[in-house]
Amino acid sequence: MKNKEIISGIIGGGLFTLSYLTLGIPLIPAILVGAGAFVGGELLMSSAPLLVFDKVDEKNIEQVIKDARNKVKFIISKISKIDDTDLKLYLNEIGDTTTKIIDSVEKDKKKIKRTEKFFTYYLPITVGIINKYDEIENQNLSSKEVKEFYKKAKESLSEINRSFKKILNNLYSSDIENVETDMKVLNNILKSDGFNDIELIKEDKNE
Repeated sequence: MKNKEIISGIIGGGLFTLSYLTLGIPLIPAILVGAGAFVGGELLMSSAPLLVFDKVDEKNIEQVIKDARNKVKFIISKISKIDDTDLKLYLNEIGDTTTKIIDSVEKDKKKIKRTEKFFTYYLPITVGIINKYDEIENQNLSSKEVKEFYKKAKESLSEINRSFKKILNNLYSSDIENVETDMKVLNNILKSDGFNDIELIKEDKNE
């Protein structure tokens, strides 16, 4: 990949901005997320089965969803290969949350506008980090740099796990607001038509 360092810097800076300014993650964890993303960006062209999309639209949304499900399978497949117990938990939760996000978008394609960066950016970077962690762990290395990488990758995946949950929550928060609006409208119509609780109770007694 040309200008790999520049692209990785953009990726790291972007995820830091998302974590710190958008999601409200504290400064230090946000920096760690950015650092982990930088490492992931450097390694995106590794052996991980990645497809990276520039954007999502009606022409490629089915392929994007299919690819995202393959990424989930890849993440889940790494759980049994990684030694760290906490990391296993993060990967399991990331896989579960990602599946729920995919299911939600597949049911309502309009949601893709609010999750485009998740599919084109966050998920591919996450897979890259996980893949490289597993690759390095298999080498049984113990240098200072490797230990630091383990620490940053683990902390980054912990924050990514929380961020993915926020993305899922935001998707359903919108659904909840829409349903609540519908309920209010329906209740008002029922009341205007005389179908309030008091009238219904009277009718039940008369029967």
